[in-house]
Amino acid sequence: MAYILVLILAAAVLVLAALLVRLLRQLNTWADLLESTGADSNLRLPAALRLRPVLRSCRAINGRLDQAQQRALQARRSGEELQSAMAAVSHDIRTPLAAAGGYLELMRQEPDPEKRKKYLDIITRRLQDLEMLLDQLFLYTRLNAGEAARVRPVPVRLWPVLCDALTALYPQLEQAHIEPQIDFPDREIWVQADREALARVLRNLILNAVQHGSGGMVIRQRESSLTIENRVADPAALDLSHLFDRFWRADHARGRGGAGLGLAIVQQLTLAQGGRVEAQLMGATLCLTLTLQPAASAAQG
Repeated sequence: MAYILVLILAAAVLVLAALLVRLLRQLNTWADLLESTGADSNLRLPAALRLRPVLRSCRAINGRLDQAQQRALQARRSGEELQSAMAAVSHDIRTPLAAAGGYLELMRQEPDPEKRKKYLDIITRRLQDLEMLLDQLFLYTRLNAGEAARVRPVPVRLWPVLCDALTALYPQLEQAHIEPQIDFPDREIWVQADREALARVLRNLILNAVQHGSGGMVIRQRESSLTIENRVADPAALDLSHLFDRFWRADHARGRGGAGLGLAIVQQLTLAQGGRVEAQLMGATLCLTLTLQPAASAAQG
């Protein structure tokens, strides 16, 4: 009887030893694969030993490898996007600077006062374009650094904010020969918004229509929504799914100003105020609709 028990124990020890050897081989195989493969590879660890703890460990490690690969791919895409965006923005910065410098040189050499004044007006507009571009870049940077969290919505009357935005952009509207058609039946409507953020949103929406439209602009108010409509020269070039992406622009030649950040800023600030902004293309007309939460007037509140 004792002899049989010894044989059973010996057999069990052999089985365990064999299992341990296979487990060590499995671990060594995983270590070799992990050490010899780059972080951005499609590596997935195999499980030759069909034991539950081994299979569970294999699934967990492969899950982490999937996450690491996704992060590496995202980082690569972000790097490529940033490099392309910075090249485009650099072009946008150099263009008004080069134009201003060229007209400044012409102005220095021009004896005719009328022509000198004309050159000075052009230089002023180019520098204003540059100032607006830099302002968009700085604001977008601040929003990404968490400044959107400082937005504090309160009851705000929509009509005066729109009037202020149109007044601020009067030079751009006049230069583009655009006189907006205003359809605003309820001038006493109040919305829940941060006045400064709302003013920035409205200016960006109007400026987008000025810079990238092909003439004409209609601004419609319906309850707590405001829609800005403008015709576009090439509707097929518009991808509405990317319209609010940072640095995205339909006019790839980049000859009409801006850094492709205006609508991205609109979306961030609108979300921070508890609202939404949507885009719709109706034939050759682009409709951007800003919807905010309705609010009682400050006096009622």
